[in-house]
Amino acid sequence: MTRQLLVLIVSTLTLVPYAMKAEEPTPKKASQPQFNQVYVKIIMPTAPADRDQDHPVVESWIADDLKKLGQARFTAVTGWVPLDLSPFEATHVWDGTKPGNILYCPVGADIPDRAKGRIKVLLKGWDPGGAYVTVSLTDEPGSRGIAAVEKLKTEQGMPYVAVLIGPPPEKPAAPTDQKE
Repeated sequence: MTRQLLVLIVSTLTLVPYAMKAEEPTPKKASQPQFNQVYVKIIMPTAPADRDQDHPVVESWIADDLKKLGQARFTAVTGWVPLDLSPFEATHVWDGTKPGNILYCPVGADIPDRAKGRIKVLLKGWDPGGAYVTVSLTDEPGSRGIAAVEKLKTEQGMPYVAVLIGPPPEKPAAPTDQKE
């Protein structure tokens, strides 16, 4: 019996490795890249009487650029609209209503290309034929640009799109459960 007990003890000790190599800790999931936030604003040509209505502000850099481009009369029909940064989603930017009860088709925006420090912003809508404009910028906070929707040029002028790149959006704080 002692011999069987001895064999059992020796075989058990043989199965237990004398040294274990520690495994490397599991790497943390790679964090998603932080994209800069992209904002767009739509500016429409307008008659002076239409400017008296309550409209979003047209910043001085936009007004200066529009005047250099020959557009003396204009008004913003949207504020700064943040675009959805997902590569699979577009953003509804404007419903198409303009001062003076003029209706246009709704306008949507998308980011079709974002690579090598550059970004392209595409806006489509305004008319049933699908007028569009693409704005290409450096993808860094503070970059900004203006582009004309040339297909819709009238005697009053044409619509313009202003694009502004901001810093990445902050992640919202984790919700707290405040049960009493």
